[in-house]
Amino acid sequence: MISRLRWSTLGAIAVVSGTIALVALRWWATQGNVAPTVPFLLAGVLGALAALVLALGLRVRRAVSTGHLDDPVGAARVLALGQAAAITAAIHFGYLGAQAANAIPHLQAPEPREQLVRTIAAMVAAGALLAAGMLTQWWCQVPEDDDENEPPGGPVPG
Repeated sequence: MISRLRWSTLGAIAVVSGTIALVALRWWATQGNVAPTVPFLLAGVLGALAALVLALGLRVRRAVSTGHLDDPVGAARVLALGQAAAITAAIHFGYLGAQAANAIPHLQAPEPREQLVRTIAAMVAAGALLAAGMLTQWWCQVPEDDDENEPPGGPVPG
């Protein structure tokens, strides 16, 4: 059984990845280099992934709620996909937070302002992917089988 992913774990992942990214970006800037830019395409890709994870999770939720779950292995795969999406989103959120913190002190110039707008758009999409992953994890809960301990053929009259 796959254990549930917790919000506190995702928060810790975001903080650690953001701290590492901030230290690396500041070091990169002290070497006379320009920080890498965040493309607008990143927000689109993260948003598309969020939609895909939600669609697959909704399909499993419908199957579980109607009692017609034919493929429990497929449901477990969707659960793992949702958890992987949430972890990926937390890492992106931390990195993008470091990018935003790096751009904020230089907002008087036009390039850092544009960088901040792209970074915030990507952070919103990463938040959507994180929420989609956690919602998919919740939707993929399969109820326990009550008749697991009963012998084949039903309960024994006693």
